[in-house]
Amino acid sequence: MTSTESKTSAASDSLRTPPPIPLPDAPGNTDIADLVSFRGTSLTDFIDADTLQDIQDSLAAVAQVSACIRDANGMPLTEPTVSHRFQTRSAAIAAAHRDGGMDSIHQPFSAPIMVAGVRLGSISIESIRRQNLDAARVEKLAAKFSIDAAQARELLQLCVSESELQRSAGIQFLQLLASAISRLCEQEMQLRRRIVELSTLFHISTITAEARGLAQTLDRVTQSVAQAMGAKACSLRLLDNQRDELVIKSGYNLSDAYLKKGPIIVDKSGVDREALGGKVVQVVDMATDPRIAYPDDARREGIASVLSTALSYHGHPIGVIRVYTDTPKTFTSFEVRLLQSIANQAAAAIENARLQEEAIEKERLHRQVQIAAEVQRRMIPRGAPSIKGFDIAALYVPCFELGGDFYDFIEFGPQALGIAVADIVGKGLPASILMASARASIRAYASDIYDLDEVISRVNKAIVADTQLGEFVTLWYGTLEFKTRRLTYSVAGHDPALLLRDGAIRELGSGGMVLGVDANEKYGKHILDIRKGDCILIYTDGLTDAMNFGGESFGKKRLRDAYLRYADLPAEQICRQLIWETRRFVGLNSRVDDTTMVVIKAVE
Repeated sequence: MTSTESKTSAASDSLRTPPPIPLPDAPGNTDIADLVSFRGTSLTDFIDADTLQDIQDSLAAVAQVSACIRDANGMPLTEPTVSHRFQTRSAAIAAAHRDGGMDSIHQPFSAPIMVAGVRLGSISIESIRRQNLDAARVEKLAAKFSIDAAQARELLQLCVSESELQRSAGIQFLQLLASAISRLCEQEMQLRRRIVELSTLFHISTITAEARGLAQTLDRVTQSVAQAMGAKACSLRLLDNQRDELVIKSGYNLSDAYLKKGPIIVDKSGVDREALGGKVVQVVDMATDPRIAYPDDARREGIASVLSTALSYHGHPIGVIRVYTDTPKTFTSFEVRLLQSIANQAAAAIENARLQEEAIEKERLHRQVQIAAEVQRRMIPRGAPSIKGFDIAALYVPCFELGGDFYDFIEFGPQALGIAVADIVGKGLPASILMASARASIRAYASDIYDLDEVISRVNKAIVADTQLGEFVTLWYGTLEFKTRRLTYSVAGHDPALLLRDGAIRELGSGGMVLGVDANEKYGKHILDIRKGDCILIYTDGLTDAMNFGGESFGKKRLRDAYLRYADLPAEQICRQLIWETRRFVGLNSRVDDTTMVVIKAVE
């Protein structure tokens, strides 16, 4: 091996395995390569093989060296220099210059640096032979070799002349260099745009996160979008699907007259229809574009161009955001992507604000329901009255916090007791309000009128006046006289009470229509003389309608059987055992109705 070959081999080895470059310490024990995600990648993941081949061939030809590009494992990524493609291209470049004249190989060559169709600059080369050689250098060479200046100048020109192959290789290398600079500029521009986009999104995310409520969130979105995009104004409309209308919710730097110019019906607004369909719509001149619903208003407002896109959440459009300029403008692709990104983030912020308001409203309503439930519980007697000769108990099990059932004991001095058990149709807040109204009416009329049929008639008239169509009340009401042990009762659409006497059960009469339907309905009354050992069960249909997973109701037969089994127990135990029987029958199935019962036992 010659000295030159040895040096070339050593240089080749040093290029093949360069010394490691010291890297800054990574946080903790993490390798820096893992942080930048280059581990496991290859050079060809960033530069294609053809470009690598062109760089290698041009370098080899210009520098007159043997070159090779290898991967991290030392395996070649390119063909041996000089490749057939490079030779073909070089011959074509040389031929083109020859066609321009004998000296055309020495003509200047310029490669433009272009980014997105815009010329940012150029790189040019020119043969040294065409340049004027330094006079001092020429005289020094002439004196050294004892020749005249003309011979010295010709010698220098010969030394710096280039071959046709070198010239074409230099041109190719120049083109590659210009292309590489262009790509670097384009990547830098994309990076800057991405930084602007991320900064804008971060800014909008920050200010919307600090907003309190949906209205403030929307106002901050429109203001931030207009400022971020350097626009005159911005508006945001949310979609009302029932009316097929986009309702204005926020506008930045737009007059009230323009915001209230009229309804935006989706079917009649071409711009918004396209935007809701998933497009980003540009309008250069709002005054002349047929897709604009109110062109004259736009002209008076001083807005010329608009960029519009949908606010979409989980693939469903919820509204439209528009950006306006005061002069005609064609928006760039970057501005289009930026508005899309902002719109996606704004949609999420809007939905979060909506959910937050709904949660607050739900909590407020829940608190009101809790208060109403507490008031309703106070209307239910805390316990049954203690009356000599009788064992009385009651139990109320609401299905929800607010119920429609109720029972009540109305004391008429030491001689009598009024007993009411009612069931209001429906559940929740409306049923609880009607329950309070019915209870108040019963108490008001029962204290002034002794005749039960008249009491029920007046209660019915009051409920008819307070209810709407479909609202009604079933009622069982009776008065128990202690001294005579007589029970006088009336039934308004309620299940008959069950009298257990001498081991047999019979229903205590029938009654009239439910309360709240016909103000002129007449109600009768019944009288029962109570004997020692009698047991009376008054209940609502939640007891018999309790349903298991099979869709089967507890029913009156099971109720009667259970009533007979537990008749010898105290009144309170009877109530609890009947509830236990229904719960065991229902199992894990949810209850759908309130359950109320009153048990009266004659123990003396």
